[in-house]
Order: sequence, then structure tokens, then C-alpha cells
Amino acid sequence: MITVLGGGITGLSTTWFLAQQLPSAVSIKLVEGSSRLGGWMRTDKRQAGGREFIVERGPRTLRTGASREACAVLELAEDLGLQSQVITAPRLSAAARNRFIYFKGELNCMPTGVGSLLTGLPPAVKCLPRGIWRDVTTAKNTPMDSTDESIHDFIARRFGEQVDDNLASAVMHGIYAADTRDLSARALLYPFWLADRLGSKGVLRGLRAVAKVSRARKAWTAERDGAEARALADRRAQAPEFWDMIDEASMYSFRDGIQTLSDRLVSKLQEFKNVQIITGQPVTAARSASDGNAEVELADGQVIKSQHIVNTLPLHCMRELFSTSNSLLNETPYSSVAVVNVAFGKKNITPVDGFGYLVPRASAADSKALGTVFDSCTLAAQDGDADITRLTVMLGGSRFEELFGSPATASKHALEDAALETIRNHLGLKSQPIDIDSMVGVNCIPSYTVGYIDRLKDMHRWVLEQLGGRMSVVGAAYGGPAVPQCIIHARDHVNYNLNLNNLSQPQNVSGLEQILEAFELPA
Repeated sequence: MITVLGGGITGLSTTWFLAQQLPSAVSIKLVEGSSRLGGWMRTDKRQAGGREFIVERGPRTLRTGASREACAVLELAEDLGLQSQVITAPRLSAAARNRFIYFKGELNCMPTGVGSLLTGLPPAVKCLPRGIWRDVTTAKNTPMDSTDESIHDFIARRFGEQVDDNLASAVMHGIYAADTRDLSARALLYPFWLADRLGSKGVLRGLRAVAKVSRARKAWTAERDGAEARALADRRAQAPEFWDMIDEASMYSFRDGIQTLSDRLVSKLQEFKNVQIITGQPVTAARSASDGNAEVELADGQVIKSQHIVNTLPLHCMRELFSTSNSLLNETPYSSVAVVNVAFGKKNITPVDGFGYLVPRASAADSKALGTVFDSCTLAAQDGDADITRLTVMLGGSRFEELFGSPATASKHALEDAALETIRNHLGLKSQPIDIDSMVGVNCIPSYTVGYIDRLKDMHRWVLEQLGGRMSVVGAAYGGPAVPQCIIHARDHVNYNLNLNNLSQPQNVSGLEQILEAFELPA
């Protein structure tokens, strides 16, 4: 028997891939401590002003493209029979082309090509050509005695502080809801960080050396990549209309929201006779059993014995299960984000069309928001014929407690007032919305802070020492917090790390092997 801890998208995906591979005689148990499955993938239906509409409480769109991560999600959606539910934003749509940064009281549209870097740059981006010139002309100043530095320090050293204050800080607000002064350059800007170390004349020139390393590493995975490419080609041949639609899209979701994906995973898993899903029972302990297997104890006292445990719990939850710990478990902070969903009873009321905007550090004094997503512009098909404009304002992140107090007890009234103030000041929308609601994702995004890769190595060693080699880990704290990263990590772990034909023996894998290989420094 194999047990999966955690019923978010990582746990559900892991269970799905296990169910595809294991014979029906092998029992699979999924244990979720809360009463609902899907983790931060949550879509709610609301009614206001005679209209029914959806709001997303967490992630809302998925990217297309040729990456393994993007293909893994699309293949999963196809296997779950969700093709007819997929809705897209075309590559030439405003949502795909227009992304903004709020800078000096105005929305600045980000450049979409190299040519726009040279002409007509908005104020927020004017620092970028100067930053590129600085990198090209500044002598190598890499701190070779250090294995990491913050994104802010890295960018300031090579491109100038303004590039971070005006641009990079906004991007990291949107992805990690965290401060670039804390985040790891090695973990999150690895190609550029490595280029700085390998090159002798700047980061951009050093990217050629990184390309050579990347080609050499691809040789390690050539067999895997070839098999996956052939399998994808077969899928395309069997469902050309679906894949042609995806080729024309920049991003996508589902007609009834992103929770469609996690809900379908749950319903399909319930069809497997060897899969049992347990909810509302937090794990309280994990230990080695007397017979050499592993076991977990649940809040109700139930003990589940397993040949292997795949642990997808957040780090702060996992830490409570063991008597020993490690630096990643102890030193990884999590960001909390308030998501405020606002609906207006009229279409197309934003002053610009696009995906939305982010707020950089340079504008933090003028804003409590991390950014705003123009939901109705991004995926208008979700609105149907309703006369409505949906927006989502994101608040908090590294400044949550400073602005709103404890995330666990933050006032809904204060959050919603801050969102309305943001919309009025940034977008000039003075009319009253027909609906506003908020939810706080407490500790929802792990922060990959300076020194993360070294701590990940520590985590790898620690996991191998637990439960006699019968536990491995997968999740947002390791391979990346985005939905596609969680899904590809789960698939790779099941397909390439675990020896499912020999579960009677300890697996002696951490689940972090491929991730760490990607960050190995070339000899």
C-alpha cells in the first residue's frame, strides 16, 4: 500500500499518476486534513445584481507552450476528458499582449519585443536599456565566495537598482508575493545567476556559456524527452482540434473555473476501487512501524501502515510530524495573500484592456496592493452573456502584517476597503461594485529565500533518513509553486523516481533528485 499526504493539486496529481501505474491489488490512500480537496485551487459561484458569475480564490489561468510543465497539465486535462471545458485567451488577445506595471501613478504597458526596448518605452521600463548597457560594460564582480545572493543584490550589482525597484520586484510580487531583497537569485533566476558565474564579460554574454551547459544536460534526459515528444505527437494526431486550439492560445482555464481540474481529478479517482480518499483527518504523527514499513497516525487515532509515503504537505505542517528537522523545514517562510474579488454591473469598464497589472517596490508607498487581474478581459467566456466586469485585487505578501495585521485575523472590511481604494486610485473606477468579497490565503506561497538550494540539499539528506527510506516529498516548496510545476513534479516522481514494482523494499529516494540535478554547478 502507498499513502499520499495532502489533498491539494500536488497530492491529487500524485494519486492520479499512481493509480495509472499501479495494479488494482495495490491500495492507494490519499489523506487530507481539511474538509475540502484541491488546496488553493478554489472557484466559488456568486450571485449579485441578477447575475451569476464565478470568482477565483487562488490561481486562475494556466500557460500554454512547449515546456514539459505546460504539456503535462494539458495532457492531464485531456486524460480527464476536460477538452470541451477548456477556454482560451488567444495569443493576439489584449490579455496576452498587454501586461502593465503601476508606476508613478500610471499604468505602464510592458514591452512585448526587442524592438520596443529601443523606442517608446514607458517610464517604468526606461531603466532597462541603461541596465543592459551597464551589464555589458561593467567588469565581472561576481561574489565567488558565496553560493547565493538575493535577487535585489544580483540585479543591482549587474543592471542597477532601478531595474529591480521598477520591474523585477513587480514580477516577483505577482509570482511569489515576496520581496526580492529576500528571494534567492540562484533558485529563481538560475540561468542568469549561472551566466554571471560562468561568463567573463557580463550576464548577457555569459548566457552563451549557459546554453552550452543546457545542451550538455539535455543529453542526460534525451531518452525521456524523446519518449515524451513521441507520446505528445500521438495525442496531437488523435485530437487535432483540441491541440490546434491550444497552439493558438496564450493561456487557458475552464468555463466553470480552475477548480474544474481538481474536481475532475477527485471524481475520477473515486472510480478506482483501490483508491481511498480520507478528508477531515489531519496527520498527527509519522513513524517507522515495527515490521519495517511506515505508518502515519490521524487525528481520530486511526493508524495507516504503508510501504511508502509520498508527503505533499506544506513544510510548516510536515515539521510537526517528526522529532528531527532540517534547515528547509525550519527556515522557509510562507507568504499570505488576500484575494479580493470585485464585480461591476457593466462590461468593459477598465481604462485599458489586458491581463492586469503588478505593483513594484518603487510604487509601494502609493499602494497596498500587489497587483490586480482583469478577469473578464482575460477569459471573457467565463462571463457568458452577463453584463459584468470581474476584477481581482491581491493584497499582502511580505507586507501583510504591516498593512493588515495577522493574516489569520485580518478584517474583511479593511481588506475590501483597500481593494476599492486600489481600484479607484489605479483605474479611476468610482462606481459602486455589485459584489465584493475577500478571502485570505494564509501561508499559501513558499518563499525561496537566499540559500534555498543549499537548504534543499539538506532536505534531500533528511528525507532519505526518515521512515527507513519509505518517504519521499513532492510539492510547491520544492520544484516551484505554480500549478504546472506541482503537476510535472508529481508525474516525474511517480514515473521516474519510484520503483512501483518493488514497493516491499525501501525506495530510498527523496523526490528531490531531479530538481537538485538541475541546479548542480558545472565542473
